[in-house]
Amino acid sequence: MSIMGDLEKYIREHRQLFDTDQTPSGHDKRFREKLERKPGRKILFRHWLQVAASVAVILASAFVIMTRDRSGSKVADREIPGVVREADHYYAARLNAKYEQIRGFSFQDPEEKAILLDEIEELDAHHQQLMNDLEANPDDERVINALIRHYQLKLEVIDQVINQLKQLNMEKSKNHESEDV
Repeated sequence: MSIMGDLEKYIREHRQLFDTDQTPSGHDKRFREKLERKPGRKILFRHWLQVAASVAVILASAFVIMTRDRSGSKVADREIPGVVREADHYYAARLNAKYEQIRGFSFQDPEEKAILLDEIEELDAHHQQLMNDLEANPDDERVINALIRHYQLKLEVIDQVINQLKQLNMEKSKNHESEDV
């Protein structure tokens, strides 16, 4: 027989030796509560911040590689096309509305809100770099596509953050309601 089989046989034969201790009162209740708890919100919040930071780094790296010609020098300054400016204004307006939505949320810890807004500002810094590259290369489709993709990803990340914040607020209000009852 195997070691595990022998051990199991020994435990069954000597069960009365193992069942002598009683659990403290309330142990089962506390154990079940711990099992039913959901993961903490800070982990989810930090996860989304890490995702946003990773997206910003990847986009910045890809853009730097795409905006250099083979010799490593940039093309001379030119004017940005009107269609691109119009798209820039459209996405900027949508993003500003999302920023205001985030600013309207209440946070338990003001530091969390500051961290989130700092991460968003880092994405804004990447946007400025894209605009500078667009001014240097207004006819380069890769730059225009990178700028539009940056906006789309930024909106997606911010929407995910907003959805997480809404979910956390709903859970917090449910907890307050159950505590009040």
